[in-house]
Amino acid sequence: MKKWMRVLMLFALCAGLLTAALAGCSGRPAYKDGIYQAEAEEFHNGWKETVEITVKDGQIDKISWDAISDNPDIPINKKQYSKSGLYGMLAGGAQNEWCDQAKAAEDYIVQYGVDSFDIDKEGHTDAISGCTVTVDTLALLAQDCLRQARR
Repeated sequence: MKKWMRVLMLFALCAGLLTAALAGCSGRPAYKDGIYQAEAEEFHNGWKETVEITVKDGQIDKISWDAISDNPDIPINKKQYSKSGLYGMLAGGAQNEWCDQAKAAEDYIVQYGVDSFDIDKEGHTDAISGCTVTVDTLALLAQDCLRQARR
């Protein structure tokens, strides 16, 4: 009977350790819950990009990619400027306004992660459907936010 008890105890211990080990293997790193922000160091084409990531339950819950203008006559952020039609990507022949392309990139990163797509030397990716704008700064700023959030 003692032998069965030892085998049963050993089995229970192994099962518990295996469960604990597998619980930590979600495939994506766990982050500290909170809101993390990063901002580009310089303006590029009149805009300084910003990223804000909300982490909930250790995972990316929400991301906001935006930009501020260096033009004092544009007192609103790039998303608002784009939504108003003033940014003019559609008029310039783009398939979507900047705000819609930013939303596609945000949704993609929430679902697949910031390291899940390749960026070419011009700063574009083919991975994000509906997004033809450059995403290199987005990726760098998102990675900065996640460095802040690492456990």
